[in-house]
Amino acid sequence: MKIDIGCGPNKRAGFIGIDIAPAPGVDHVIDVEQERLPFEDNSVDYVFSNHAFEHIRSPQNILREIVRVCRHGATVEIWTPYLKSNDAFVLGHFQFYNETIWKHICFEYDGFYFGGQQGRFELKKYHYVLFPGIEARLEKMNIPFDFALDHMFNIALEFGAFIQVDKQRHEAVRPQIPEVWVSQSGRESPRRVF
Repeated sequence: MKIDIGCGPNKRAGFIGIDIAPAPGVDHVIDVEQERLPFEDNSVDYVFSNHAFEHIRSPQNILREIVRVCRHGATVEIWTPYLKSNDAFVLGHFQFYNETIWKHICFEYDGFYFGGQQGRFELKKYHYVLFPGIEARLEKMNIPFDFALDHMFNIALEFGAFIQVDKQRHEAVRPQIPEVWVSQSGRESPRRVF
């Protein structure tokens, strides 16, 4: 089973759609901040969310629910605007995601997010969608990509965190060093940079 959290009218093909408001393609209308997901424990193989988590004021409930419903080894793919981009700061966004937030959730403060429940997240990969033409501009100025990503604005417009669910743990693996992938758009094949 594969689920799309916050799908709106653009549910990913082959997924079960979940959203707070009814729309074409929404299979379950649920407030993920307050309600349980309508799936059995250990029944979900893949969780996808595209530009929904930044609209969730408090993600603890949905993070715990994801762990509850996922099978051991399930993949969680969550896309948000990148914190250091203009797109992150539009009205209606309550949370701002970057590498530090995912480190907090996945292993630095996993007890806060997941409580005493069995299961944790293991961060596997970041995929950054870059500002058009930014790599050539950085190269022309002799600015290393990793430096620019850490210290400059509008290098990446959005990014995806790819996570694996480990149902056998009560405490996260520490540290977690994800692979880093980039692409110029969400439609082209990404390439690994480090």
